[in-house]
Amino acid sequence: MDSEVLEGMKVSELKILCKEKGLRVTGNKSELIERIQQSSSNSKSVNNDTTMDADIDNAIDRLLDRHDRRKPETVHKEPPEALVTPIVEAEIIEEEETAQEEPIKELILIEDEPDIEMDREKQEHPVERQDNKPLNKKVQKKTERESVSSSRPFRITRLQVAAGFAAALILSATLWVFLQRDSSFTAQQVRYGDSIEFSIQQTTINIEGDDMVAIIRDAISPSAFDQVCSEIDIDISGMGSLSVARGTDLDTVFPSDTEHRGAYSVYDAFGRVSLAAKQSVNHELDVDLQGKTWRENGIECSNAGWSYPENKLSMTTESWRHISDRDVIRTETDLEFTDSDGESTHVAATTFGTSILPGLGAVAPLLSIPLLPMDLQEFFGDTVLKEGASSSEDDSWTWNVKKERNDPIHGYVYPISISNDEIEACFGYLRMDILVDPDIPWPVQQTADVRLDKSLATSQCSVFASAVSDAALPEGRLDMRMDMTVTTSSQGTNEIDWYDEYDSEPSPGDDRPTSAGKKEWASHMPDESDSRVSLEQITNCLLASHPLSDAARALEGGGYVWEAIFLLNNEEWNLSWVDIEDQSGWIILDWEPNDESCPVMDSGDWGNDNPVSWDKTAIPSTLTLDYLENRLLNENRYSEVNEVIIPDSPEERQYLGYRAVSGEIDDISDLLSSELSTGVVTVVLHSEWASSDNTRDYTFDVAMDATTSRVIGWIQISTSSE
Repeated sequence: MDSEVLEGMKVSELKILCKEKGLRVTGNKSELIERIQQSSSNSKSVNNDTTMDADIDNAIDRLLDRHDRRKPETVHKEPPEALVTPIVEAEIIEEEETAQEEPIKELILIEDEPDIEMDREKQEHPVERQDNKPLNKKVQKKTERESVSSSRPFRITRLQVAAGFAAALILSATLWVFLQRDSSFTAQQVRYGDSIEFSIQQTTINIEGDDMVAIIRDAISPSAFDQVCSEIDIDISGMGSLSVARGTDLDTVFPSDTEHRGAYSVYDAFGRVSLAAKQSVNHELDVDLQGKTWRENGIECSNAGWSYPENKLSMTTESWRHISDRDVIRTETDLEFTDSDGESTHVAATTFGTSILPGLGAVAPLLSIPLLPMDLQEFFGDTVLKEGASSSEDDSWTWNVKKERNDPIHGYVYPISISNDEIEACFGYLRMDILVDPDIPWPVQQTADVRLDKSLATSQCSVFASAVSDAALPEGRLDMRMDMTVTTSSQGTNEIDWYDEYDSEPSPGDDRPTSAGKKEWASHMPDESDSRVSLEQITNCLLASHPLSDAARALEGGGYVWEAIFLLNNEEWNLSWVDIEDQSGWIILDWEPNDESCPVMDSGDWGNDNPVSWDKTAIPSTLTLDYLENRLLNENRYSEVNEVIIPDSPEERQYLGYRAVSGEIDDISDLLSSELSTGVVTVVLHSEWASSDNTRDYTFDVAMDATTSRVIGWIQISTSSE
């Protein structure tokens, strides 16, 4: 465009033209003209960099225009035809300070790549103009201040202004997204590879009442707990971790199962292979113990104090949940307790099912929730959780979600309070407070407060829950407070395909005995073994050879053998009998295979300690002892049992037997319990041995349901030799 035409245009018109061409609109008339002419001469060589510069200039111009609109108009206005006073640089000048303050630093907006020589020339001749007209007073004062100032100007480039402007936009957008975000969520699904580490603090357990104390004492006997009675106080602290393992193709038996990558093949209670997700929980704890101990007679509990501080408990629990129904198939627990004297007790237990607390029966699954980090998705399912959400009226668990808060350790979390109505009506209370991070499948903090005491039952306790309490919960009180806090967490890969079918999944009847294999009792459990002396042989010999014995008369009069133990090493049977008058005793018979005789080795009467009452009508039909023995010792079903039970081993004392107990066995600690209700027959295998250097003693017990062939579990305990 011709320069004369441009000279004849007004400044406002030149700015409009610059804006149309995508040029900056700041500066005096001569600068605007020069900018337009340069743009015209370079129009054929415009590239991406020029476009970017223009966008930056436009952003700065809009920012400056917005700033100009906020400033009041100046009194001095030049005539339309007069030249606008040129401005050397766009700058922001701070207010003048008092003489005592430090020299004022100027904030000057300069070009992205300033010309150093030009800046020097402007500093040497600050008052010159292209039209040789003097600057106005305001500019002169500014120039004088520049010449006397001892500080260098603080310069900001256009790129810096643009970056700051962009950062402000991003911050505004982020804030808007945060304010507009959906505050509701569903519990995070557990993934293969998920893990957390947590600390355990302020954890105390108080047990009162010898029946309640016996739960722990008998479960780990022989141990230092054998001296405890009536009361135990336990203080616990330490660290723990929880992880969901990710299996490989080598961890599955059937090739078709690899499509559920991450799962494991595991043997269930019937010795069948099922597909499951594996979870591991580790604890490294410091344990202080104190309580009361027995008097010298070993019968009465004294007021004498019993204290064992500075003990160590190391425990690993691995559980497998069936991917098709999420039920616990198998749980393996490895525990080592070392007291302050360095004596250690090691327990390795395998159970099939959900019960992890011995002796508490149906209450145990409820208590497993506060003892371990809660699986949020399993507890809440797909329920939408947000502030104010709560449980339904007919739910036995009462919970409510409180307002989201910024926790100093875990960041933004949702507090949730949980309690169990059935326990509060029948047993005491179970209350939990958790903090939930929507991105983690377990609480980042979990505090549990539990009391079990069936004397606290209220009129609101249902008939069923009351019966469970009376049958399963011992007399006494258990108080427990546990506080767990997550310290680190990591997310896994793919989610677990819960409730998904798979090709190799066993059907309910696969590889299980049918009802046709069950038989009614005569005077004992049917055995029918032809590889050893059977129960049929030994009882026939008893009746024929010792007809006047109490045992023989009890069987002849309608009684039965409620417990029988066969020593595998020397073919000796120990029979416990009961007659229709509830009299009970025992007799030991040695089998002589040469002449098929059975001399009496010992016998006795249970007397006032009668462990059982006659109730033959409640005894169910069972599978044969021989069938169950062979099933238990099958290495393809229960390899761990097969490795321990070696019938011909002279170093081990082993026996096979059964017991018709008066109760429903759902935990391995109930193997020899007599405080249960009627109708369960359990087959047992037992082994005892010492280490090769005689420094440790071992015991091993396994139990199986005689009516279904379902294995309840097995437990191995090792202690330091006396």
